[in-house]
Amino acid sequence: MKEANEFKTWLSQLSRDFSELDDKQRNETLDLLIATSGASQLSHLSTKLETVLKRDFLRLLPLELSFYLCTFLDPKTLLRCCVVSKQWNKVVSGCSQAWYAACWQIGLRMDCDEKSQDGQLLKRSYMRTISRQRSLEGGTAFESLTLFGHSARVYALYYRDGKLATGSDDLSVRLWDVQTGKCLHVIETHTCADL
Repeated sequence: MKEANEFKTWLSQLSRDFSELDDKQRNETLDLLIATSGASQLSHLSTKLETVLKRDFLRLLPLELSFYLCTFLDPKTLLRCCVVSKQWNKVVSGCSQAWYAACWQIGLRMDCDEKSQDGQLLKRSYMRTISRQRSLEGGTAFESLTLFGHSARVYALYYRDGKLATGSDDLSVRLWDVQTGKCLHVIETHTCADL
């Protein structure tokens, strides 16, 4: 074991020598040091590297600058950022300007300006609208009911007070209860003029 002054001198010389090496030589030196280190040194190294390499830039920035950066992201990326960490979710969800732009992009118009809106409210509005659009595209937005009774194509529909009247090429008009899907009345043999 070296004396304190002798160790400081040695460490200073090591630092100077290490800085004069090229990248390949530095890597070989580090590989040798890692190979000869014990568990205590490796744990220390791991802790030091984590703080140096893994910095959460969004947490380090002022909130206004974080909001500004969020305005450059598309809605899909904003949503991905929300799942990175609780801190990112809080920052990204609170950025009213980014969510206002996202809402505007999908045709959702807000009555007030982007700065006076709550980011959380805008994000929820965006999410609800996207969910509705997906339901419409997937055919799951509405309940549907198939009414069986006509033997030819239906060319006329009239809805009123929970009842649906249908006219068909089979020369019949049928009155349906929309809730139950039951046929309530049938009028046979008609022409288009009778309707």
